[in-house]
Amino acid sequence: MTAKKKASSKKVASKKAESEATFPSWLGKLPLALIAIGALLGIIGLIVDTTHFTHAWLVSFMFYLSICLGGFFLVLLHYLLDTHWIVPIRRIAEHLSCLLPVLAVFFIPIAIWSGMEFVTVSSGAEKHEHEQVSKAMEAGENAAAAHGEKVDLKGLAEGDHAHGHGGPRAFYAWMQTEKEYNKTHETHDHAWYAKKGYLNSTFWHLRWILCFVLWGLITWFMRKYSLAQDLDGASKWTSYNRKIAAGGIFIFAATLTIGAIDWMKGLEYQWFSTMYGVYYFAGSVWVSLITIYGISLFLKSYGPLKDVVQKTTLKDNATLFFAFTVFYAYIHFSQYFLIWNASIPEETFWYVKREQGTWWSVGMLIIFGHFFIPFLALLRQDVKVKPEIMITVTVLAWFLHFCDMSYNIMPLIHESDGWMRLIWIDLGCMAFMGGCLSMIFIHFFKSNPPYPQKDPRIAETMGVYIQLHSEAKTAGK
Repeated sequence: MTAKKKASSKKVASKKAESEATFPSWLGKLPLALIAIGALLGIIGLIVDTTHFTHAWLVSFMFYLSICLGGFFLVLLHYLLDTHWIVPIRRIAEHLSCLLPVLAVFFIPIAIWSGMEFVTVSSGAEKHEHEQVSKAMEAGENAAAAHGEKVDLKGLAEGDHAHGHGGPRAFYAWMQTEKEYNKTHETHDHAWYAKKGYLNSTFWHLRWILCFVLWGLITWFMRKYSLAQDLDGASKWTSYNRKIAAGGIFIFAATLTIGAIDWMKGLEYQWFSTMYGVYYFAGSVWVSLITIYGISLFLKSYGPLKDVVQKTTLKDNATLFFAFTVFYAYIHFSQYFLIWNASIPEETFWYVKREQGTWWSVGMLIIFGHFFIPFLALLRQDVKVKPEIMITVTVLAWFLHFCDMSYNIMPLIHESDGWMRLIWIDLGCMAFMGGCLSMIFIHFFKSNPPYPQKDPRIAETMGVYIQLHSEAKTAGK
């Protein structure tokens, strides 16, 4: 090793020590406390209500997946557009994105549960589902009569009862229908039959494995090249990451959509929405941006990012968060408006179910808390750099995103009050998974320099102007 490389290695090592020394002592204990409390609540919840626990686990998984995918997107965006504002906090986004392959461990239980027939639903939710099925069948009968066709309503009703409404159903109900079809080669579940080329268990398992493999490869290579630049400052590492980002953005779009549809929308596979992937993407980047803001503010206060994170960095982060607040509202409203306007039973049942009981209040909470409050709060530029306001917005964003994920998953098994009565199980899953991921994130952060050391744009982000050689020559220096 040359003397120059040894000196660079010592500098990086000193940066590691500096970042490690400035962390408060309680930070290392917090993840352990969350894991212990979450594990206790989760075990009790698994015994008390297995159905609720498994769906609460999925809520937590989709919640943390969205934060990691949002970090992944911001890294890709940085290299594609050559943005400079994110450079001081890019390492936070890199470490969040590198948690994606770790999340595969938390997805394994979901993969195991996927075809198991143990899910029971509340009586109210089951009754409401039967009502919606009857309306859909009636609409189908009227449409068939208009075209001079006949529909076997008795057969449809028997088929509806057969694939799980008379007893425990599979976690993903279409897998139960698939098993029955493979045995008899007959089915009355036409919603599944029309999509069976995509909705088959073998392909489903291959897709989730492929998603995590691709996420792991891209994120780890991008961080590897980013860390390599800390040693020699060579521009080739930036060039490598730009090339990866050029193809990675398409992989990101495809895999995020697959994940959102397969793992969350797939619970109610009869429903149609061409905007669902974009809807999950908007919420993911939204919550990721405010999470990165909160982490950056914390690290700026406690030292590691004190000298590199400027007010302009925080303001730009908050401005992009503000933009995605509007974008999320636009996508969610567009999805609702198109379904309401078309008024097709196969589409409207999803929202009709979520207008019953407590879910109406949750929907209103999402409308006002997810859009109006952050939108109005961040209209002023000076607010975007006020810690007391932005910390409040961060906590609110996490709470609202949790409500959003629950709004997508929990109405399947709870009509209204059942979800609130057992919400301690959800909080246990959130605490356990969050504790595990935060512990790994802290390990990542302590093991590497807290920010890019030799990125070509680091001086610009800190407001430092470096005179060009041509300018110095002209000045006669």
